[in-house]
Parts: sequence; C-alpha cells; structure tokens
Amino acid sequence: MEDNTKKSLHGSKGIETLDNMVNSLQEMKYIKIIKKNYSIADPDFGEAQFKFQYLIEFRDKEQWILQHTTSIRDRINCQQWHSENIKRLNPGVKKAYVVVPDGLAKAELHKVSNYQDKIARRSIYSAIDGVFPLGEAYSMIEKKAMSLLPDGAAHAKLGLSFEAKIACILNDKQNFEKWKCNDETSTGYFYQLYLDIVKLLGLEKEKVIALKAVSDIPKLPSGGSPKTDVLLSVETIQGTKNYTFSCKRSNSSWISVHEYTADAFARVLNPCDMHLKELLYEFQQAGGAGAMGVQKAEEFGNCIKKYSDILSRWVIGGVGGEGDRDTQWAEYIIIFNENSNSYSIHTVEGYIEECKRQGVKGQFGTLFKWTYPSKGRGRRIQLKGKIL
Repeated sequence: MEDNTKKSLHGSKGIETLDNMVNSLQEMKYIKIIKKNYSIADPDFGEAQFKFQYLIEFRDKEQWILQHTTSIRDRINCQQWHSENIKRLNPGVKKAYVVVPDGLAKAELHKVSNYQDKIARRSIYSAIDGVFPLGEAYSMIEKKAMSLLPDGAAHAKLGLSFEAKIACILNDKQNFEKWKCNDETSTGYFYQLYLDIVKLLGLEKEKVIALKAVSDIPKLPSGGSPKTDVLLSVETIQGTKNYTFSCKRSNSSWISVHEYTADAFARVLNPCDMHLKELLYEFQQAGGAGAMGVQKAEEFGNCIKKYSDILSRWVIGGVGGEGDRDTQWAEYIIIFNENSNSYSIHTVEGYIEECKRQGVKGQFGTLFKWTYPSKGRGRRIQLKGKIL
C-alpha cells in the first residue's frame, strides 16, 4: 500500500511539474491558450471519453496535446488510443507528445528511448508524435513559438525567457524538496540544472532554509541594464546571502555584450592613464581599427591589452562599473548552447579563463571585437563577445 501511495504521489507531482512548465510558457507568451484536462466526445456518442492532460494552442492556432507519465509501460497504448481519436475529432491538434520527468532512472530512460526510436523509425504505427523528457518538450514548444516571430523579436525574447526560466527553476518547490529532503516522490523541474547551481554555490542543505530568485533586476543609474539577470537570495540559519547570475544563450556567434562611452571605459579601466583615455576617444571617433589607421590601432592595442582582464571582468560581470555590487554585478554566468541543447555554469573568473583556454580571439589583445552601435559612431563604443 505504501509503495502504491508513493507511486501515486510521484505521478501527481509529475503532473504538477508539467503544469508549472505549461503555465510558465504561457506567461512568456509562447503559447496562447491552455486547456487542462482536455476531453472531447465523438459526436455520434454522448460521453467526452478521449482525454489528455493538456491541450496548448500557439499563435497560428496550431494545437498540441501533452500527457505526463513517470513510466513507459503498456499504459502508453491507452494514450495512443486517446491521441488517435483526439486528432480524428479535432483537426487543430497537429502533435501529441508524452512527457516524462528529466533524470529518469537508467532502466526507465532506456524504455523511453527505445519507444521514441520506434516512433522515429516508423517501425510501429503511432498517433503519438514523440516521447520526450520535460526539458526537450520545453525546447520543442519554445522552438515552435519562436518560429512564429520575426528574427529580431525572437532573439530578444529568447534572452528574456531564459532569465525567467532560470528564476523559475531556482524557485521550484519540488526542486527544493528533492535536494534538501531527498524527497523520492518529487520529479523536479530541470532538476539537474538546479543541482549543478547549488553545487557550484557550495550550498549546504542542512543550513539552507529557503531560496528565492528574481529576474526583474532594477536598471543601472545610467538607465542601462545590469550584468545580473537573475538574483538569488539564499536564507540560511546564519542569515541571508545574495548570489548574482548573468544568463546567456549561445549558438557560438559573436553578439553585442557591452556598450559605453570612451569616458566610462577610461574611468573603469584606469582613470589615471591619460594616454589610455586619449586613445579610447580616438577609437570612439574612428569607430573601428581600420578607420584609426595602422599606427594608431597598434598603439591602441599595445595600451588596451594591459587592461584585458579588468576589461573582461567589467564586460562579463560588471565588476568595477556602475550599479550595486551585491545585486547588479554578476558573480556567475550560465550559458545555454542552442546547438547542443546543453548548458554550462561558471564563475565570472572561471569563464574568462575558459575563453582563454579555448583560444577566443577578439581585437587588440582582448576577448572582444571592438566597434560602435548603430548610429552611435563618435558617441559610444560597442564590444561584441563570443559566448561559448
């Protein structure tokens, strides 16, 4: 009886996790409509007998149905039956997915992979379009939603949604219970990422009382955005401590990472170096290495490379710049690689060293490419960085 109760609770918490995922995707406006406990009847019969836990609708009116399960067994044949008939009766439903928790036990994960492989190879007839862990399901929904937006808007939204997603993961109640209390019934929400973060921070579960994360960080005094994208407050028996994260999505391209005036660059790098300040103003006026001329560009490079590490800490973490060091300077950086659908977490110092180790080459002996923002030549300097 106790084992059955655990299984039932585990299943309920799995549905709760899917619920959290779907609701967060709607909050980000990735999906337009959610119908929980969706059911539909054959018009020739009275009862709405065909059911799935969720129906979601995108902006183009395409609909998907989602069903969470903690185990792939013969019950999936029942889900096949429901999928086939829902698609028959509701032509708006184009995809049907079964979602399993992230971090399944090896034996159960093998069953999932094997069944998904049968669907992909078309060795079985399937009204279900795929069986995926929650993280992959999230990515598929996100990718579909992004395909409906213009490229520029999609890129901006991906960045903001990643920050909100990290905050949501850190605030997840099941993640906290699974980590602190070893709760076997909790499935967790992107739990491995949660676990990697608390490990990197060196948090001791016996001392931690609560975690609270926010992604709505106040603007800097200048009106610009701080390097901190997510602020995590950890309450312990010894008091509360803040941890700050910069969040980046990457497809290994060079992206704009920093934009300030020559005066701001000089003030952070070395306000006493008048030669540096003069060269920074010359670069700002020229807008690029070529426009400076070979001799001046070489002179600028010889001068600026002495400050390469100070520059990197400012660009990546905001260190030494404006804003509150405890809440607006980033101590850690979380990178999501869109090509491999994987992530990495570093301290800012560790990330700088990793960039060097991987041979990232910018300009002037720094990790960054130097240019100017659109219509900003002569007024500001823009740096582009390669996010690993």
